[in-house]
Amino acid sequence: MELSHAYKVCHQITKQGGSSFYYGMMLLPQPKRLAMHAIYAWSRICDDAVDEFSGDLAMKRLEEAEALLRRATQPSYLEDDHPVVQALGDTIRRFHIPIDPFEDLLRGMHMDLKPVRFTTFAELKQYCEYVAGSVGRLCIHVFGFTGAEAPYLANQMGIALQLTNVMRDLKEDMERNRIYIPSQDMEEVGCTLDDLRKGHRTPPFLQLMQRQLERAREHYRQAVQLFPLIQSDSRRCLKMIYAVYFELFKAIEAHPESVLTERISLSKSKKIHLIWDALWQKQIG
Repeated sequence: MELSHAYKVCHQITKQGGSSFYYGMMLLPQPKRLAMHAIYAWSRICDDAVDEFSGDLAMKRLEEAEALLRRATQPSYLEDDHPVVQALGDTIRRFHIPIDPFEDLLRGMHMDLKPVRFTTFAELKQYCEYVAGSVGRLCIHVFGFTGAEAPYLANQMGIALQLTNVMRDLKEDMERNRIYIPSQDMEEVGCTLDDLRKGHRTPPFLQLMQRQLERAREHYRQAVQLFPLIQSDSRRCLKMIYAVYFELFKAIEAHPESVLTERISLSKSKKIHLIWDALWQKQIG
């Protein structure tokens, strides 16, 4: 299998995934864009393992995803018959990506194999660091960065994005027996799990959401400090990803009760508008 074909397969996986990240990747120069496709394709395999399957089968699928990573780190990766192994192996070497963020992502995925119930925000934050902060740290190695604080700030951005997902996907996650919002928060404001499952739009629920919004906003505030540390040819991609999720955040902030009945999303036209904003910022700045 040619390496170019392996990257094409990863591109198709990324495109079909329907992620907002895909639009941001379009703003990258080709070598970095291909690398992001490889990372996303492997991450998609991990996500699908825990979201599309359950029980022993989910564990088996996640173990298979981990095996792909291990094969990508082997000297013989170019002889592997799996396109993601080839593309990911090339990406890891080309951009000198450490293994730790990949392993953190796997730790987060393993947490989703069982019913999720967090007691404190510290537990939720740790989960966010595993499943999203890790992705931020992977991305900046592809983007290129300066400053010792960049990995920390990339982690903060990942947490901000994942906290937004936690709020947006509240209804869907409950149906999967995943309760990410800390029970300590729920007890302190007087909002019960039964209230959430029945979609009760009570004052305690709004207080509960306000806590989550305030935390996410603080992480967004820190995340913007990452922009000037990223190489100029990748900054538009990062800003696009940030802008998409911050738009979702603002939509939830404006109508927090909506997460009880629907999954808030941005239209394709809105995402394209944000791309043009990112391009225009480049042209004038």
